[in-house]
Amino acid sequence: MQLPEFDNNIRRKKILIKYTALVFLAYAITQIATIGAYLCGLSSVRLPEILLVSSITLGSAVGFGGLVHLKKTISTKFANVVFFGQFAVWLVMYPIWFLSLREIRGMALFCAFMALSFLLSHAKLFQSIVITVTATVIQIAGSYYAIIYLKQPGSFGLEVFYTLCFLPSALFICNLSAQYALQRDDVREAKRFAEQSRDALQAETENAHRLNAELQDALSIIQEISIRDVLTGLYNRRHLLDRLEMEKKRADRTRQLFSLVILDIDHFKRINDTLGHVQGDEVLKAVANVLQASLRETDFCARFGGEEFVMVLEQSSGSGALVCAERARRLVESAKFPAYGDDFQVTVSLGVTAYQPMEELSQTISRADEALYRAKHAGRNRVEEGTIID
Repeated sequence: MQLPEFDNNIRRKKILIKYTALVFLAYAITQIATIGAYLCGLSSVRLPEILLVSSITLGSAVGFGGLVHLKKTISTKFANVVFFGQFAVWLVMYPIWFLSLREIRGMALFCAFMALSFLLSHAKLFQSIVITVTATVIQIAGSYYAIIYLKQPGSFGLEVFYTLCFLPSALFICNLSAQYALQRDDVREAKRFAEQSRDALQAETENAHRLNAELQDALSIIQEISIRDVLTGLYNRRHLLDRLEMEKKRADRTRQLFSLVILDIDHFKRINDTLGHVQGDEVLKAVANVLQASLRETDFCARFGGEEFVMVLEQSSGSGALVCAERARRLVESAKFPAYGDDFQVTVSLGVTAYQPMEELSQTISRADEALYRAKHAGRNRVEEGTIID
């Protein structure tokens, strides 16, 4: 199961675009308020000053927004550049805008408050306090400079009072920034833990799949071993009887009969006594390979015991079974054993019969065995048939 991944690049990009949009909104609100004061005659601010400040502030927000939009990979370093780059622009424009407001300088405090509010999504406690202190110093120093040196209208004491009234709200915002920073750290840690858990879960899942596949392979091997003869690789006697039972049920149901061929290697004891049991085992394996190769894909062969083999021919009876048995006999007879000399030859005797509907399998096997017995007594290396139903 493939688990979803956390895409930090998309997450950072969304945060930056949202933050830049909020900064643009703050700039737009302050500039609209300044134009309103100009149109209502509340301030002696001049239109060229408004246009200059507006073009710089709004243009910087649009520029940062375009940069974020075009940037494909948003790293942590780039995100910090955008955040604090816009703060640097604000820091430069704040005193310029503050001095151009003249009679309505108090509105600058509103701009500072908005800047603090918009930084809640990113700034930590120290950063928020820096902004608060900067805005306070600029506000008091700017008021002093504007009123005392530039002789702009206003009361220095009253503007200091307004600035001090701004501080409690600003400090409250700073505290919120600290709380949000802790929550961001918790979320970041939770996300990191989730990513590690996801990787661990994925690794465990893959390991479980691998172990399951290995288990299935092992079970398949065990199952194959349980039904195969160790020496020849053919089906063993137990599996042969199971398959014969299935064939019997199918034949009784469909009336499509099957044939049974029991064969025995001629004079196999002589081979063991002459060559040894190891070489005798090699002969058994060679004969098994020849018999398996002589069958159709739907037929199968099994080792019945010792040097005896059984071939089961599906949907076959009468002359067809005899032809198959004769083909197997000739192939065994013509098999070469160069390791034992050019004159060494192996032959088999075969008994063939067809299953009769509804009879016991023991009867079928007994009939084929009797045909094998006749083949041996008739001179070996031959095929004899039992009762075959056409």
